[in-house]
Amino acid sequence: MLVLPFSALASDTSELVLTVQAGGGVAQDVIDPILEFIRMPDVVSGVSLLILIAGLGCLARVLYVRHRDLNVLTQMGRLFPNSEREFANRYPQFEEKMAKFPGMFRAWSEFCETLVVPSSRAKNPIFKNTVRPHIFFNIDRLEIGVEDMKAWPRLFVGIGLFFSLLGFVSVLGGISSSVSQVAPQTIEWSSLLISLAVSISVSLYSFVSGLLIYLALTISLKSSERAINRRLNQLNDKIERGVHFVTSEALAQESMVLMERQLEQMRILNAVSLGDGEKEQIPSSAGQGGKNDSGID
Repeated sequence: MLVLPFSALASDTSELVLTVQAGGGVAQDVIDPILEFIRMPDVVSGVSLLILIAGLGCLARVLYVRHRDLNVLTQMGRLFPNSEREFANRYPQFEEKMAKFPGMFRAWSEFCETLVVPSSRAKNPIFKNTVRPHIFFNIDRLEIGVEDMKAWPRLFVGIGLFFSLLGFVSVLGGISSSVSQVAPQTIEWSSLLISLAVSISVSLYSFVSGLLIYLALTISLKSSERAINRRLNQLNDKIERGVHFVTSEALAQESMVLMERQLEQMRILNAVSLGDGEKEQIPSSAGQGGKNDSGID
């Protein structure tokens, strides 16, 4: 009774081992050409050079985005005046000028929806805003900045480390195969160690290249993000100087004051109308009394 389950378990185990061995053989067939390619002279150095070239291209992209965004924010800042009266006078021109900046036009349209337009009869017309400009003019809403590039430095470190480890595996595999094919008495250990040290040092080129690109990209991304945020804050401050910020509570209080004034005026009008009505009733009643006295006579 116990022999059949044990034999079935052994057969299942043997099939699993054969499957794993077959998969390992396929993986080895795929890996061996890659390791042979890595062992070729100057391949690791070429990979390191490619990492450097790709990193410099990404660095150029970061600097280009920084220059583009700073230029757009600078041009937008020049549109807005430094006083509330000039902002009110030039407000009709802003929409036409904002159309030149498609990325900013949507944020500007949403910001304009929060503005309280001054009355045409106002002696000193100024625009009031109920929401701060930075709610609309920020990196996320404007889709500017280098936020989507922050993963690049870690990517280059990972690529450099991957090729360095691949170089280590290739070097150790080559040395083990060469040692197994030669008798131990004929091996020159000094030359073998020198060759091993040289190969390992060359394998580190990829990691060093990735690390250099990591440092360069990290510094450029940090400085670009700080510069764009500073310029964006300057733009928001300039917009703030052109409008007068009021809270929703202040608007509600002003509305209540206006309603109280209107109610007071309505009370005065009602009181005046009632007084006029009483004055009209008094003469009419006096005339009616004179008629009655003449009839009695």
